[in-house]
Amino acid sequence: MTNEPLLTPEELLAIDTAGKLATLCGSIIQGPNRANDLREIIGHVHAIQQAVMSQAAGRAYPDKFRLLGRTFEE
Repeated sequence: MTNEPLLTPEELLAIDTAGKLATLCGSIIQGPNRANDLREIIGHVHAIQQAVMSQAAGRAYPDKFRLLGRTFEE
Protein backbone atom coordinates (compact mmCIF):
# COMPACT_ATOMS: atom_id res chain seq x y z
CA MET A 1 0.00 0.00 0.00
CA THR A 2 1.31 3.40 -0.93
CA ASN A 3 1.29 6.48 1.24
CA GLU A 4 0.06 8.54 -1.70
CA PRO A 5 -3.30 10.21 -1.06
CA LEU A 6 -6.17 8.58 -2.90
CA LEU A 7 -7.71 11.91 -3.90
CA THR A 8 -6.06 15.22 -4.74
CA PRO A 9 -6.69 18.32 -2.64
CA GLU A 10 -8.86 19.68 -5.48
CA GLU A 11 -10.93 16.49 -5.60
CA LEU A 12 -11.44 16.56 -1.84
CA LEU A 13 -12.49 20.20 -2.08
CA ALA A 14 -14.99 19.38 -4.85
CA ILE A 15 -16.54 16.61 -2.73
CA ASP A 16 -16.72 18.86 0.32
CA THR A 17 -18.13 21.78 -1.69
CA ALA A 18 -20.85 19.57 -3.15
CA GLY A 19 -21.82 18.53 0.38
CA LYS A 20 -21.96 22.16 1.45
CA LEU A 21 -24.17 22.91 -1.55
CA ALA A 22 -26.60 20.20 -0.43
CA THR A 23 -26.68 21.72 3.06
CA LEU A 24 -27.25 25.19 1.64
CA CYS A 25 -30.08 23.92 -0.55
CA GLY A 26 -31.61 22.38 2.55
CA SER A 27 -31.74 25.80 4.16
CA ILE A 28 -33.19 27.42 1.04
CA ILE A 29 -35.94 24.94 0.19
CA GLN A 30 -39.09 25.42 2.26
CA GLY A 31 -42.68 24.35 1.96
CA PRO A 32 -44.79 21.23 1.72
CA ASN A 33 -42.76 19.66 -1.10
CA ARG A 34 -39.39 20.27 0.64
CA ALA A 35 -38.58 16.61 1.26
CA ASN A 36 -39.22 15.62 -2.35
CA ASP A 37 -37.23 18.52 -3.76
CA LEU A 38 -34.32 17.84 -1.40
CA ARG A 39 -34.31 14.17 -2.33
CA GLU A 40 -34.07 15.11 -6.00
CA ILE A 41 -31.27 17.64 -5.48
CA ILE A 42 -29.29 15.44 -3.11
CA GLY A 43 -29.33 12.65 -5.69
CA HIS A 44 -27.53 14.97 -8.10
CA VAL A 45 -25.07 16.07 -5.43
CA HIS A 46 -24.27 12.43 -4.65
CA ALA A 47 -23.71 11.76 -8.36
CA ILE A 48 -21.17 14.60 -8.49
CA GLN A 49 -19.42 13.35 -5.36
CA GLN A 50 -19.29 9.79 -6.68
CA ALA A 51 -17.94 10.94 -10.04
CA VAL A 52 -15.11 12.80 -8.32
CA MET A 53 -14.44 9.89 -5.95
CA SER A 54 -14.15 7.61 -8.98
CA GLN A 55 -10.86 9.34 -9.72
CA ALA A 56 -9.21 7.18 -7.05
CA ALA A 57 -10.44 4.03 -8.80
CA GLY A 58 -9.25 5.38 -12.16
CA ARG A 59 -5.75 5.89 -10.80
CA ALA A 60 -5.69 2.55 -8.96
CA TYR A 61 -7.05 0.47 -11.86
CA PRO A 62 -6.33 2.36 -15.10
CA ASP A 63 -7.12 -0.71 -17.21
CA LYS A 64 -10.62 -1.00 -15.70
CA PHE A 65 -11.70 2.58 -14.93
CA ARG A 66 -10.95 5.86 -16.67
CA LEU A 67 -10.18 9.21 -15.14
CA LEU A 68 -12.73 11.96 -15.70
CA GLY A 69 -12.07 13.70 -18.99
CA ARG A 70 -9.85 10.91 -20.29
CA THR A 71 -10.35 7.97 -22.60
CA PHE A 72 -9.10 4.41 -22.26
CA GLU A 73 -6.91 4.95 -25.30
CA GLU A 74 -4.80 7.64 -23.60
